[in-house]
Amino acid sequence: MKTKINFENIEPLYFNSKKSKTFVINSFLLMIISLFSLACQKSIDDINDSPIEKKNFVNAQKTMNASPEKMLYFATLDEYENFFNNSDFANLKIETTDYSPLRNTIEEINKLVDSDTPNIDTNPIMEDAIYDNYGLLLDILNQKKLVRLGNYIVRVDLANNAVYTIPFDTPDAVNTILNKPENEFITQYDNNTELVPILFNLFSCNDRWAIHKKEKLDDDRVNCSNRKRTKKELTYQAAGIYFSIVGEAKGQKKVLIWVADNYQYPDISYFSYTLKKRCGSSESWGGDPDSWSGSLAWSSDGNKATFRPYQSTYALKEYNVYANIVGCRGTHTLHIEDY
Repeated sequence: MKTKINFENIEPLYFNSKKSKTFVINSFLLMIISLFSLACQKSIDDINDSPIEKKNFVNAQKTMNASPEKMLYFATLDEYENFFNNSDFANLKIETTDYSPLRNTIEEINKLVDSDTPNIDTNPIMEDAIYDNYGLLLDILNQKKLVRLGNYIVRVDLANNAVYTIPFDTPDAVNTILNKPENEFITQYDNNTELVPILFNLFSCNDRWAIHKKEKLDDDRVNCSNRKRTKKELTYQAAGIYFSIVGEAKGQKKVLIWVADNYQYPDISYFSYTLKKRCGSSESWGGDPDSWSGSLAWSSDGNKATFRPYQSTYALKEYNVYANIVGCRGTHTLHIEDY
């Protein structure tokens, strides 16, 4: 017996069936999402293939997730000193810690400067430009200038020449050290004070602390014209938990403020120093930074030349430093000393 089929009651599969329409639309959307996901994965893979791009990507992610509670932690003095003396250890520490370093703020300032933003001079972020060129300190501190050393949280405040500490187990410690400097648990120190022995409960000698000094030329002696100059500086940087001697020549042009100019090729042709560590030995050196044989301290590119022969957790007792810095208006000899 044959079965009679009534074709008039059958809906066209792809055009009249609501379920079929939904199936087609969902399938199309799924295909689009899959292609987008593959494109994103490709982009991330490309970033992972480039160490520089990967670092920038990681730093951008850290900045978006920035929190003052997140900071580097050095449990012992040996670990903290190793950060200065072992670049592999330092890089691993930075990469594996969930925090946003102060270096990210400096990079944001540089981008802001390059953008010629009209209100750049009133932007609050520009207050942190004072930390520019502070070497490893830019990685040690988070964007709120905090780090934990031993049992203390430390805040470095260069604008007020002060360093604050608070026991890490103080209730609401981070908020307190950021916003309540008069709190009974906070101790304030002068930025010239060497804090490492205090924070790690070590013997501290009775030698004096050398004081922060800078010689900076910013008048007609460094101007090429009304719109160009070479910024020339020689500084003993003192930040309580970080100390450094650094000379810098930086090519600049004036837009709304002085910004980087990559076509001056400034240089440091000669550098000499005599340094004496607290309760320690003296050391002297002089010559062209190109002949420096110590750890990486010399860098030069089209915009800037920097020489940093001393960078340490320990303060100096004395220093006597000269630098011949080359740029607009020729060569100038800068000198800082403290005995």
